[in-house]
Amino acid sequence: MTETLMDRPLYASGVHPQRTGFFGLSLRASMYGGAAMVASLFTLMTAGLLPALALASLSFLILAPMVITFGRRSLYEVMQLRIQWWSRRARGSTVYRSGPHSRVPGGRYRLPGILASTTLHHGIDRLGNDFGLIHRRRGDEYTVILECWPGGDEAHTARERDLMTADWGGYLAGLGLPGDIAAAAVVVENIPATGLRLAHEVTRMIETSRSPIASQVMMESAQTFPAGKVQQLARLSVTFKATTRAHRTDPEEMAAELARRLPALYEDLIGSGVEATPMAPEQIVEFVHRSYNPSAEIDLEELDVLDQDHGLDWEDAGPAAAVPRWDHYRHDGVTSVVWEMAAPPESVFTDEVLKPLLAPHDALERKRVTLFYRPFSAGDGAKTVDREYKDSLVALQQGKGVKSAKAELRLQATEQARNEQVRGAGLLRYSLLVTVTCRDSVPTAAAITQSLSARARLKLRRAYGEQDAAFAASLGVGVLLPDHSTMPSIMANA
Repeated sequence: MTETLMDRPLYASGVHPQRTGFFGLSLRASMYGGAAMVASLFTLMTAGLLPALALASLSFLILAPMVITFGRRSLYEVMQLRIQWWSRRARGSTVYRSGPHSRVPGGRYRLPGILASTTLHHGIDRLGNDFGLIHRRRGDEYTVILECWPGGDEAHTARERDLMTADWGGYLAGLGLPGDIAAAAVVVENIPATGLRLAHEVTRMIETSRSPIASQVMMESAQTFPAGKVQQLARLSVTFKATTRAHRTDPEEMAAELARRLPALYEDLIGSGVEATPMAPEQIVEFVHRSYNPSAEIDLEELDVLDQDHGLDWEDAGPAAAVPRWDHYRHDGVTSVVWEMAAPPESVFTDEVLKPLLAPHDALERKRVTLFYRPFSAGDGAKTVDREYKDSLVALQQGKGVKSAKAELRLQATEQARNEQVRGAGLLRYSLLVTVTCRDSVPTAAAITQSLSARARLKLRRAYGEQDAAFAASLGVGVLLPDHSTMPSIMANA
């Protein structure tokens, strides 16, 4: 009998979209530089040398911040981010207070920042499951959230894992087919285990027990076992764009539309090894409020175990106090730090590359990893991969002599993307946020997070100046940070 050895499939992170101009600069910078050169030559011929030098010097000062980059951000973007932060602090808008003694209308505990204008609605899908629908007025987008139970580290063969990974890729590709799905966010969250559910279940089991010793052992085990343990939760949110006037103006119309489409979204996940059901409005309010106010977690879980309603509305899901700082976020007695992915793995990787970052860590009680996927439609995807392939050819053909390895690898990656796209694969943009919440010892938590990201072969950087917005986005409730960018495209690095 002969054994067949199977090589583990390796995956690549794709390429960063860019448009290459002259001398390796971006196409936008090359166009502006060329226009400045023509204007300077024209000034030289008509007005003389000094005016031409003055114009050339001014053009250089304007273009230099566009060319100088810090982590894929132009110097213009870095300066604007710092100026906006100083402006927020000067106006006092970085301090948030809610509740009966605040200026919040009605004395409610509304969500802060970019979540303040959102509303939560209720719907029932065609299978009879309740679901919550978050409406973001800016952009007219609606978000539904699915509670997920991934298979995890079960005893799967390599073949089964490969098939589940392929099904997940097919699921993501399918998100781009309707044309109205703006994004999907996968949230894997680690929070401390309270042990209330276990204690409740043990209490129910020993009600008919006739052995006091066995009952006592089971109760003591239920009390001691959860100590220091962490429970892992997973969610998937899908954000839809309202494409008709009725959907933009009436959330009930959108709820009726999604009631028909929603079951397919969570039933198709079974092939990926994930069971999912839609989250009801009260469940959404519960995890959002718990994220902003961790001290309420025990009370909320106790009410859930007893099958009692917590009585909180979406207007009361926010914190009582929140203050964003340049590099962290203070809210209701805890501190959260959010990192954004600066660069994905530079080389190929296996399907377990994120395992060190997703797994619970004893020193990090609350950790949340959020992956965002923004699919292209089928037509836009084909145009995008063709444009990237042509641009990589231009970049490879620039200059003389030996071609750079980076340009050759980019050409191979874009050519592979074209071939896969023709065979039915989807094209999407992705990003990642990592959030750690702790009561003290922020430097220690930051050092551990950076170590975990290195093991996952990711480059992370803190979301400087936007900690509160990044925290809201990491919840996976429909906040898409690129939609809130205020940087003019003329000054961005592209």
